[in-house]
Parts: sequence; structure tokens; C-alpha cells
Amino acid sequence: MTERFEWINESAALLKTPFCGSWSGVVLIRRTSGEKILIDSGASAEAVDSTLMPALEAEGIGLGDLTAVLCTHTHGDHVGGHCRLRELRKDLRFGVFESGAEKLRDPLKYNKRIRAPFPRHSPPPSAGLRGIEPDFTFRDGDVVGGLKILHTPGHDSDCVCFLDTVSGTLIAGDSIQGNGTELQGCGLCMDLPGYRNALRRLLAEDVRTVICGHAYLPWGTAVLNGENARKMIEEALELTEKYGILIREALEKGITDPADEAEYLIRALGGTMPPYLFMALFTVREYRREWGMDVE
Repeated sequence: MTERFEWINESAALLKTPFCGSWSGVVLIRRTSGEKILIDSGASAEAVDSTLMPALEAEGIGLGDLTAVLCTHTHGDHVGGHCRLRELRKDLRFGVFESGAEKLRDPLKYNKRIRAPFPRHSPPPSAGLRGIEPDFTFRDGDVVGGLKILHTPGHDSDCVCFLDTVSGTLIAGDSIQGNGTELQGCGLCMDLPGYRNALRRLLAEDVRTVICGHAYLPWGTAVLNGENARKMIEEALELTEKYGILIREALEKGITDPADEAEYLIRALGGTMPPYLFMALFTVREYRREWGMDVE
């Protein structure tokens, strides 16, 4: 069965595109002015051809109808389809947060860079990733197509959320992670202070619906509404404290190797042990840095 966009409300719809036995979300924004904005593009050209294009067609939307394609951040599972979209429509406009522009130009180079700190625990680079030249960049606080840009580092430095201030819909990408996906074992945090500050910032906004890029645990869904939306952000912030407690617990048990600490954290959370630990190792590294410990 072909995936279709699921309309969350009148302005936002979520499409689940295939990614590593699970899925990565693409969001379609439809404005009353007639503007149509795509946020993220899935993990690959194949996902564009097999899933995204048929889903747009089912909505009666062609690439020429899109005002812009934006991205929540430049990880491959969110921008892997950008190059294919540009091949299909040369004049399609792509926008990215200012600090992510270079990554979007060469996502494979960045894909390799984030694997480099933990070579024994990282999968091979995603060789099919191809970059594009962005048409425009945006900054924190800018408004693009009626969407307020909120810089929300943590998962990575260029992560942003898009807030529709009219409906209170927050397109969060990977900015609210909790315990990560069922395939990760735990959340990936590359900037712990930034992540905590970003979550606190989101709690100060009028958020009535959250749309994430994956079905994050412990919630098991990508979409939460009303009080549950705010509760999700609060719980994500609480989990940053729980992670610290669990990693400290590992240290007190004499577990001093970061990889062993990562495995301890995943087991303590009840997560599935992933084949590669590099994402959990980034998270452990952030807590070690906070405590002034060796991060190698």
C-alpha cells in the first residue's frame, strides 16, 4: 500500500517515507494564501520516487506548486531526497538554517565527519547522499512562509523547529528526541546544554501540536496534541536528567569505558541494542564533557 500524507490539521500533513526498516517524516504545509511548503525530503532519491512523489500526486500537488523545500536539519535521513527533487524541478527553491548550508552542499562529507569520532562503532557512510546549493538561508526568529524559525540545537548544531503561530503546530524534526527511535537504543545528543535550553525555549512557546520526524520513545508516536504536546517537551527535558543519573550509575559500578557506558544506558532504558553505538556514544560523551571527564 502506498503511503499518503496524513493531515494532522488544516495546515499540516505528515508522510512516512522509508528509512532503514522504519521511516523518516516529511511534512507538507498548506497555507490559506495558497503557499505549499515541504519540510524535509526523506532519506534517498528512491524514497522520493517511490513514496514522496506519489503522495504529492495523490494530494493533487506537483513540484511546481511548492513554494519552497525547507529542512529541520541536514542529517541524511532528512535531506537525502533534496538532490532528486532538484533534478525533477530545477527551479524549486531550497532553504536551510544558516549554519547548515555547507552541510547541505555536501551531506556525504558531513555524514563521514560525524562517524569519525567513533570509527569502531559507526556504520559505513551513506554513499548515496548528494548535496545541493541552497537558494536561501534563514536565521533564528525569521519567518518563512508564515512559519517562525526556532533554532533548537542539541541533536545537532543546525537543528530547527518550524512553528505555525496561528495553529500552534510545531514541526520539530529531531529536536525533541526522548529515548530516540526503536532502532537507536537511546537519544542522540551532540550538544547537551543546547538541547536543554532548546527544550526550555519550546516550553515558553504556544505549542498545541507537535509533529516529530520519527516515532520517538517513550511516546511511540510522531504526533501529539494539546496537553500531551507540552507534556512531551517536559518529559524530554526530564529525560536529560535521567540519562545523567544512569551514566553516573554506570561509573559508580566501575564501568569506565564509554562504549560500555553506552550499552549500560541503553539496557537501563529498556532500549533495543543497535548494531552500531556511535549515536549513544555521542550522548555519553556530552555528559562526560559536562562533568569535566575525558571524552575519548
